[in-house]
Order: sequence, then structure tokens, then C-alpha cells
Amino acid sequence: MVESLLLSWVLTVLFAVAAAWCAYSATRPALLPSDRLSSVSHLVMSLLMIAMVWPWGMSVPAAPQIVLFAATTLWFVALTALRTPCAHGYGSPRLAHTHHAVMSAAMVWMVATMPLLMLGASDSGGGHHHHSMGTGGGAGVLAAPAAADTTPGAVVAISAVLAAFLVLSSMAWISTAVDTARHALNAADTTGTPADPDATRRALDSACHGAMSIGMGAMLFAML
Repeated sequence: MVESLLLSWVLTVLFAVAAAWCAYSATRPALLPSDRLSSVSHLVMSLLMIAMVWPWGMSVPAAPQIVLFAATTLWFVALTALRTPCAHGYGSPRLAHTHHAVMSAAMVWMVATMPLLMLGASDSGGGHHHHSMGTGGGAGVLAAPAAADTTPGAVVAISAVLAAFLVLSSMAWISTAVDTARHALNAADTTGTPADPDATRRALDSACHGAMSIGMGAMLFAML
């Protein structure tokens, strides 16, 4: 859950746009089955991230989410190990699948540790890492110790590392999107023909994954 209303709406719009693109990608014809399943997994991830932004998302059961994203993590690890091709860039398919695996693992971490990250009530006069939960009791499987009033340092540290990785790695996706779009536009200007639709799709796909990555990173930072 994010306390800032402005950030909540920014993240909601970001993940809603990402979900719409993933839904479109999943229904494209002539798509590899692995890419179709990956698009569906990112669609579900985007929708659950929207829920996670708002207080009502705390009522979504945690266990099914953890099982789902643990399986998704293993799926992307398998795609990486098998060198499975994918429909978008990020330097190489293996790097793309590796990034997706980390994102899925980050989802497991966020769902499991949210009660700890949101532990206690906001203390405007202190420097502790604790925020209002507003929970319905359904989310999170790592229960916060009753006697504790701060988030454990290890949880904060791991969350910060994940957040930093997600934000920084999003730059590679965004760079790929910009480069792909620029090359497509330059080619169109040179030939006097419309931009290559496939290049446009690849650029938008990379932009989508970059947006999801930076959104997840921002969400984690906001919860610290």
C-alpha cells in the first residue's frame, strides 16, 4: 500500500497501461506459446500491482499470489536456462528472461513481506521504517511480531536492493525502446514509407517492461 495519493494514482495509471499492452500482446496471432504465457503472467502481475497500491489490495489473499509468482519465477528461470527466444529485446533473450525472473521473485518478496514493510503506524517525529497498514488481514504470510515496532533491518535492506535493481534495470528497457523507435523512424524517413509495425511493437513492448520495472521499484521504495 502506498500512502501518497498522487503516487498511488501515478502507479495505477502506469500499471493499467502496462496491463492493457500485455493483454494486447497475449492475443497477437503467430506468437510463440512461451511469449503468450509470459505476456499473460505480466498482465496478472500488472493487475495485482494495481491492487497492491491501494488499501483494499491488502485483503487479497497472499498465499495464492506467492504460489503463482513463485511458479512464474521458475518459468522464467527455465526460459533463461533453455535459451528460449522471446519477442522483445533488452540485449538478448536470456537477459530479458532473467529480468522477468527477478521481477517475479520481487513480487513474491513484496507480497510476503508487506506486513513487515507496512508495520506499525506512521511516526512523523521518528526515523523508523514503519507505516500504516490499513490491512484487512488477507495479505502477507510473514506476520509481524506483536512486540516489534519497526521493520527488521534485513527486510529493509533486501527491499532496497530489489528496488534499486528494478529502477536501474528499467533504464536498459527504456533505452532499447528509444533506440528501436528511433531506428524505425529513421528508416521510414529514408525510404519514405511508414515505420515498420514490428519495430514499433518491439519498442512499445520494451517500454512496457521498463515501465513495469520502474513502477515496481518505486512501489518498493515507497513502502520502506
